[in-house]
Amino acid sequence: MLSYLRRYTPVLLVPDIQRPARSWHPLLLMLVAALGMTLMLNAPFYAALQTQIPGQLGLQLSLLLLVFLLNLLLLFIFAQPTLLKPVVLLLFLAGSLSLYFNQSFGVLIDRDMLQNALETDPAEARGLLSGALLLHLLQWMLFPLLLVVMVRVQRLSRRSYYQHLSAALLLLLLALTLLGASRYGEFASFFRNFRSVKHLALPVSPVVAGLSLLSKSVKAQTQQPFQVLAGDARRSKSSGQPKLLVLVLGETARADHFQLNGYPRPTNPLLSQLPVMSFSQVSACGTATAHSVPCMFSALSRDNYDEAIAKNSSNVLDILQATGVDTSWLDNNSGCKGVCDRVPSEFLFQHPDKRCSHGQCLDDVLLDGLARSLKRQTSEDRIIVLHQLGSHGPEYFKRSASQDKKFLPECQDKQIQLCDRSEVVNAYDNSIVATDRLLASVIAQLQQQQHYQAALLYLSDHGESLGENGVYLHGLPYFMAPQAQTRVPMLWWMSPGYAAAAKLDARCLAAAKSNPFSHDHLFHSLLGAFSVQTTLYQPALDLFSGCRAAG
Repeated sequence: MLSYLRRYTPVLLVPDIQRPARSWHPLLLMLVAALGMTLMLNAPFYAALQTQIPGQLGLQLSLLLLVFLLNLLLLFIFAQPTLLKPVVLLLFLAGSLSLYFNQSFGVLIDRDMLQNALETDPAEARGLLSGALLLHLLQWMLFPLLLVVMVRVQRLSRRSYYQHLSAALLLLLLALTLLGASRYGEFASFFRNFRSVKHLALPVSPVVAGLSLLSKSVKAQTQQPFQVLAGDARRSKSSGQPKLLVLVLGETARADHFQLNGYPRPTNPLLSQLPVMSFSQVSACGTATAHSVPCMFSALSRDNYDEAIAKNSSNVLDILQATGVDTSWLDNNSGCKGVCDRVPSEFLFQHPDKRCSHGQCLDDVLLDGLARSLKRQTSEDRIIVLHQLGSHGPEYFKRSASQDKKFLPECQDKQIQLCDRSEVVNAYDNSIVATDRLLASVIAQLQQQQHYQAALLYLSDHGESLGENGVYLHGLPYFMAPQAQTRVPMLWWMSPGYAAAAKLDARCLAAAKSNPFSHDHLFHSLLGAFSVQTTLYQPALDLFSGCRAAG
């Protein structure tokens, strides 16, 4: 590489770096690279060890040794003779990126977080790119770049290379076995009690997460043919005017920042003046859109959710459409994660609009889309899903129009960890005010309907951390995620005509506002709302069933 640079680059731009007198054996380069990765990238891992097992220096060092051996094992597995240096760079890059997002936002890179990142559209991804990220990469990639540029690796025959590698691999596996056997009880207890710490081991953790995601993707590609659920579903059609339910699927809204749930700030100035019921104890299926959205529309519960099964079988919208409910999806997010694949859909963020920039639009475009959709009238019951961009971070300030900015100053830096936390909260709360205006405007449109008996259900996909305990954004593993990420708002509004047609007792519903609900209830509540009978329907998971009059 140096000879190439000297040949095609002016001499003043290339320092006269002398090659080492002797070239390195490939195993020596692997050893140095693994040691460098372990020492350079694992400060958060070691800090977590000191916090969780203080004073246990022997166990701490044993766990660090375990990370080193696993990093070395990665190099043994992936580094073919001609790919050794590229693999070293890629592993350092994976670890450096994971380190940045952990130190900056408190994010742990596991399989679900990687999937969420891969399914993020370019506009959302740009919100995470910053000068700080570039500077971080320049800092942490300098050592591996110098290592691969300055070190000349011995050229061994393929046979010699694999003979040496096999012998070294046997020694490595022996070392891992001895370490595991001597510390088994302590290791087992540690990882059982502090499961989240393993996600800080770099770069082995993101690599394992990536392999797990790849395995899941391959499995999804080899699934059995699409499974049609609820083949026995039958629907009792509405007598009189058809019913219309607008389901607003929120994004990144947390329940405790809704004024309707007791938040001291006026984040719901318009909804608080309307007969809206707010259910304050609702748990999300996951902590990221890619997981929560398919889960909440599927027949599976959070406890037994399997993405491959959910995406390869009917969801509640499919079932409603099959029974004759007019079903449509209007999207202002990064897509429906497969939920709307078989129903009429419109992706509003793809349309030219002055309220859109770089593929992201204010949620006001949903109001226009709804108005256009309502011009088409039908004699059938109807459900329209509006998928918000909502409060998607880290650029919360971009989610609200000037009329929604009630709390100032706002954080306008995508590196929200560098802002004063009050400014982060201001920007986030303004996005909730924007959602409040959106929902109030949807209700205003529904109140004007003469053709339908109308209702609105709002439910967010997951919550958001705003710097509490140094954690930002969302996507933490569910078992360790704070309520800020798992507790979501759910709102219900219905016209008097809808209440009469559906035989719903508003006072009964209001009395249940503090009851525990979850995303598991959505599937069955939508079936119940449209009087769909099927063996899949569970009345206990229909939030309306206990307040619906018989007959």
